[in-house]
Amino acid sequence: MNQGMALEQKQTLNLTPQMRQSIKILQMDIMELNLWIEKESLENPVLEVEFSPVTERDGDFSQSIDGDNESQKSSIDKKIDWESDNNNMRSFLSSFPESNAIWGNKILSSDQKKECDYSFHVNTTLHEHLLLNFKVLIEDDTDYKIGEFIIGNIDQNGYLTISCSDISKDLNISEQLVKKILAMIQNCTIPGIGARDLRECLLLQLKHLKLENKSVLKKLILFYLSELSQKNFKKISKELCISKYEVQCLLDIIVKNFEPKPGRIFQQSSELNLLIPDIIVKNVDDRYEIIENNNYYPLIKINSHYRNILKQSCSKEVNYEKFTTIENENEQKKTLKYLESKLNSARWIIKCIEQRRKTLSDITRFIIDYQDGFLKNGIAYLRPLSMKKAAESLGIHESTVSRAINNKKIQLPRGFYDMKYFFSKGLSQEKQSAISNEKIKRIIKNYIETENPYFPYSDKQIADLLQQRDNIKIARRTIAKYRKLQGILPAMLRRRYKKPVK
Repeated sequence: MNQGMALEQKQTLNLTPQMRQSIKILQMDIMELNLWIEKESLENPVLEVEFSPVTERDGDFSQSIDGDNESQKSSIDKKIDWESDNNNMRSFLSSFPESNAIWGNKILSSDQKKECDYSFHVNTTLHEHLLLNFKVLIEDDTDYKIGEFIIGNIDQNGYLTISCSDISKDLNISEQLVKKILAMIQNCTIPGIGARDLRECLLLQLKHLKLENKSVLKKLILFYLSELSQKNFKKISKELCISKYEVQCLLDIIVKNFEPKPGRIFQQSSELNLLIPDIIVKNVDDRYEIIENNNYYPLIKINSHYRNILKQSCSKEVNYEKFTTIENENEQKKTLKYLESKLNSARWIIKCIEQRRKTLSDITRFIIDYQDGFLKNGIAYLRPLSMKKAAESLGIHESTVSRAINNKKIQLPRGFYDMKYFFSKGLSQEKQSAISNEKIKRIIKNYIETENPYFPYSDKQIADLLQQRDNIKIARRTIAKYRKLQGILPAMLRRRYKKPVK
């Protein structure tokens, strides 16, 4: 091996701290920006921040999802991922409603011993709810401490994330006592919370539900969850001596009445708060106006007291005693130097925030003009758009567009959207212009929603329909990809069975 020294010339881009801060501010969404500004105002005495009181207009920001607003659906629909190695199980579980909330206002009968009220306040967290209910049952301090430890290990979905044997070792108590306290927690709250896996979660709920065929449902939950996820009705039908139609009806009961994530009831109000747009677009006299969301943008300015100190420091006749009690001249100079650096920092922050506003406004105006057809007529008129094209039109760098639209939401007359939603790739066509991926996804979804449930379309059949009816040439594997992105099951798992004729 030859060892030696060699000179090499390279060009690198070194960002100054100010530039890094500017990029950071541009990337933040409106809530992150608010928190960051508040933190900076505490560290910088020259920076003065006034947060506007939230007005009734905030009600506009919690609209329901409807129409063409696919972006909002994707932002709050969180797919269930209990078995990461089983795609069918994930798809099966994602068919449950976002929250059945069947236990929200249920109160057990008064003749049952030491039972709890299942109702809860909207702003109560899961752990607060559990501790409050558990405290009613417990008189012994030691048992309460054990319960508190168990509750601390229950995740936001309502599942216990540590085994009873590990709790036993950690607390140096018997596993039997741990299981006893766990059972009390499971019985005094929303059924299913405190379960160690999906099977136990559903069984806990089954005990409290008034349903027919409980014995068969119990067998399905205990022994056939995997088969249900794959819709292997043939095996279940044969082993339980019931028809495929009856298996399908039992699965419908499970999906309708059970909650696979019982803890998510406590997350709904906080998730809605995330739907806060940076930009609001309103249609005024057939013209789209861009309005900043001033309810959430703070008023930022330079503190006049400290600005006057620095202004006076430039004069030879400055009277330091007017502004400070520091008598030592060197300390006075250090103080002025400190204030000057903070003033420069405050000015730069204000400049960056104003630049962020302008960039977002410019990009929004470009989107409105470019996607005018979508705003008027819906997703069928959504045009493919690249960040590069937007950047060239606005005279800025492509990375600036990417950072500016990152995690930003826009409120349009049609609903809430992630700004990234309007930057979709297009599928090239031979005899026509490229078609937006989002438009194709919607067409695929429409075909599936209107299909015969007893003979659902295969991916190949959907590809054929797109070519024949919509003049869109697309590969079967692309159909499968777009279908999966929308959380839609394959044909064999969408199929329904007819009631057998006797």
